[in-house]
Amino acid sequence: MQWSKSYGLHLNPTKTQVLIFGTSSMLSRIDWTNLQSVCVDGVPLTYSSCAKNLGIYIDQTLSWTKQIEEVRKKVFAAGSSLRRLSNFLPVPTKQVLAQSLLISILDYADICYLDITEEQLNKLERMQNYAIRFIFGLRKYDHVSEYRKKLNWLTIRKRRDMHVLCLLYRILFDHTTPSYLKKRFIFLGASHELDLRSIDNLLLFMPLHTTKTYSNSFSVHAVRLWNSLPIMIRKAQSLSSFKYKLKNLFLQD
Repeated sequence: MQWSKSYGLHLNPTKTQVLIFGTSSMLSRIDWTNLQSVCVDGVPLTYSSCAKNLGIYIDQTLSWTKQIEEVRKKVFAAGSSLRRLSNFLPVPTKQVLAQSLLISILDYADICYLDITEEQLNKLERMQNYAIRFIFGLRKYDHVSEYRKKLNWLTIRKRRDMHVLCLLYRILFDHTTPSYLKKRFIFLGASHELDLRSIDNLLLFMPLHTTKTYSNSFSVHAVRLWNSLPIMIRKAQSLSSFKYKLKNLFLQD
């Protein structure tokens, strides 16, 4: 509650839930009937297996199964409404509709769940393919790769990486970025008295990580992507320039 207040947020106990995170085997050993209650301002909170926060579903095992399923439902629900207009609209109009009503659902907070499995990524890829088929009136099993290139769209994996890097760019170079985010990323040699080449190259210090979970976190994954970029992209003078150069790089891959 104190952390929330320090950033101008009000914690409502009646809308607050408690999650215990762990593996399935660890959670199965918990005696839920005798579990001590957690109270906020004297209000006992309920234990939940999944909670929704700002449109993101977080479950106890951090499997993101519920989140991917909800994204799928939203995409296909919106797509079913658009499909009735498919034969009457020109391709440019359908492209605008797909980007605003379908792809926006896939993009929303996608960097929050960087540790999803390849199977889950493939599900998201199929949802993007669904949008491409709507735009060009393709059948279910028609290949979409060449049509994705016509749209200048990135694959889901590259699209997520671009969102990660654009957020990192803002964290590094936007003076309005909260300090608790900025302090997670340190340029190599920034604390060194000597004029090191790594400072000019804008390379970031890689956090020590020994687990797969932390390796897939934003703090590590973003640094890994950033340090792999060509120096001319890292030295982009504005966010718009950075986005333009980054997208061209990913489209060439």
